[in-house]
Amino acid sequence: VRVRRLIPLLFLGLFAVTACAETPRTGTNFCRQLAKEMPGISVMPATVEEVNAAVGHFTRLQKVAPLEVQQDWNALTELMIAASKVKADDAESVQQVADLAYATEANANTASEWVKATCGVDISLGVQVTP
Repeated sequence: VRVRRLIPLLFLGLFAVTACAETPRTGTNFCRQLAKEMPGISVMPATVEEVNAAVGHFTRLQKVAPLEVQQDWNALTELMIAASKVKADDAESVQQVADLAYATEANANTASEWVKATCGVDISLGVQVTP
């Protein structure tokens, strides 16, 4: 009986440790991570390898994006993921990514403005995807 009571406490403790281990979602932490990811974000991805690398860069930044920019950064990350899965020989697949790129244009602009104001870095060229 004691073991059954202990199991939920163990899960709760594990959750608390995991939650505390996350990097706080602050502008400062985002800017620090951006400095690490910037070499890969500053170029517009053109090859499959560059798109796949961009997914990693955007995903790592997504994990520390503050609430003010989180929704916009999530949209950009999803765009990069979609671009990494596009089938170049499939017109419908290419069109879906093109549509998503147009749909996330406002997110890209908002995220770029936030990053410039918060981190002092202009990433506007690096958040565009050309299908």
